[in-house]
Amino acid sequence: MIGIIQKVLMDLLVSTGGESLKQSVLQHAGLPPDMHFRIDQNYSDIDCLKLIDAAVVETGLSANEVYALYATAFINQVRDLFPRFFEISKTSEEFLMRQATVHAVMASGLQHSEDRKQVTDKFSATQLSPRLVRIDYRSPNLLCGLFKALVHEVSSIYNETVSISCTRCVKEGQSECSFNLQWPQSKSDQHQHVKIKVINPDD
Repeated sequence: MIGIIQKVLMDLLVSTGGESLKQSVLQHAGLPPDMHFRIDQNYSDIDCLKLIDAAVVETGLSANEVYALYATAFINQVRDLFPRFFEISKTSEEFLMRQATVHAVMASGLQHSEDRKQVTDKFSATQLSPRLVRIDYRSPNLLCGLFKALVHEVSSIYNETVSISCTRCVKEGQSECSFNLQWPQSKSDQHQHVKIKVINPDD
């Protein structure tokens, strides 16, 4: 897993509970106390999952609460590193349609091509209709809850709301997870729909 994931978690632990909380989590996960994570390196998925589990135990929070805190910290970091993606995306829908590209840019600093491919192959986005997007997530790490928290955090940046429904899930033995992201109709969409109905001769 690309090192920015773990680095954000370590920074979050220090900012919320100090160095002692970070050390407790590292110890619980069985990792060295002087472990540092670089954003241009790939690290063990298993160790990352151990860190997340350890953060839940050591903070006393639920997994979803940790995911929500992490999502805020992670998106803030991404905005600092890659502000252009947010500038060119006028809505959260536009941003999430670019998610695969964002992942590719994040992975571009990895030294080995197989590591880059592992990151870039995880996500794909398909526009099913206006305000309806399908995200396919291919990973054995079972971090569906974290993905949902990240989607909600992105939508909050744009002052939007989005509903998420899972249509396929690795936890249920399927090969990948698929999420339908649905944004509510805007007033302009509703007005356009009314106009179409008025001029439809079948109405």
